[in-house]
Amino acid sequence: MLRRRALAFARRRRRWILWAGAAAGCFLLYRHPAVVARRRRLARLASALASLADAAAAVASDLAAFLRSDSDAVPQTLRQVAKLAASPEAAASASALSGALAAGVLRGYHATAPGSGAAPGSGSALSDRVLDRVLSPDGERLAAAVACSFGRHLVLAFYSAPSQPSTAGDSVESWVDALTTPRCQRAIRSWVEVFTATAVGVFIDKTIHINTYDQLFAAATNPAYSARLQELFVALCSASVETLVKTSHGVLSSASSTARNSNASANSRGDGGVGKAWVETVSSALAAPSNRKLVLDLTGRTTFEAVRSFLEFVLWKLHAGARAGGDAMIAAGLHALRHMSYRSMVIATICIALCLHILNGTWLLVPA
Repeated sequence: MLRRRALAFARRRRRWILWAGAAAGCFLLYRHPAVVARRRRLARLASALASLADAAAAVASDLAAFLRSDSDAVPQTLRQVAKLAASPEAAASASALSGALAAGVLRGYHATAPGSGAAPGSGSALSDRVLDRVLSPDGERLAAAVACSFGRHLVLAFYSAPSQPSTAGDSVESWVDALTTPRCQRAIRSWVEVFTATAVGVFIDKTIHINTYDQLFAAATNPAYSARLQELFVALCSASVETLVKTSHGVLSSASSTARNSNASANSRGDGGVGKAWVETVSSALAAPSNRKLVLDLTGRTTFEAVRSFLEFVLWKLHAGARAGGDAMIAAGLHALRHMSYRSMVIATICIALCLHILNGTWLLVPA
């Protein structure tokens, strides 16, 4: 009996010791710095969530009351929310959140796209699909509608804005002043550089395998355009020669009139001195060693073309005359043959008639 009681007491004491050790361990764990920090963070998170819930409830109640009432005064809570949304910190947070969300969506799409074959982050398949959708008839109509709506609303907002009383000259001056600012000049310079570089790069990429001079010479040597090219060259040469003659005559006339008005003695010599000086200037310029080869080349080419053109004209005239003479001779021969055939037919007819009369016994023509 005593032994049972001793064993029961020992068991109860062991339990109390275990409970006391567990309580001491829990107390020490509760008072541990890391647990305390975690507990404080959880308390702050709970208080923040509670405050956010209270703020959302307050904003929701004020918004519901504002929508139900007929008053135009915006509640203070909504104004504070608008200020908070317009703050730079909120805009930066929203931008970072939206960027991270878009990046995550794209990575998930590329990771789960069946048979895409594109690496995550490249965006080639998605961009191609989006571009195909935009360039489709429905996408073009949607893009045109969006662009038209944007332009219309932009113009309406520009003209509906309260304008200050100013004249047209002031507005033009303000635009000119705005365009001549350093920032605007840098922006225009950058736009022009980017546009020019892009246009030249695209043109070179598209036409790097094309030889423009070969195409020009091929088109110029095309027999179908020979007549038109000759007319064009003749018109250009005639216009250039006419312009040269008129300009030279005008310059010489003005120089001669100036010389006559400035010096009476030079008037006796007339235009010969001016013309002589001009001819001497041109001759000295053409006699230079650097221009001698050009003069000889031009002279040879001019002489060759002149002789060739003269011979072609003479041959053309001879050919035309020979053709006309041959046609005339053939026509005369045919006419002579026709006339001789007519004469022979008449003579044969007379002979046949005489023979018939003789055979019929008509001896009137026979002498007695």
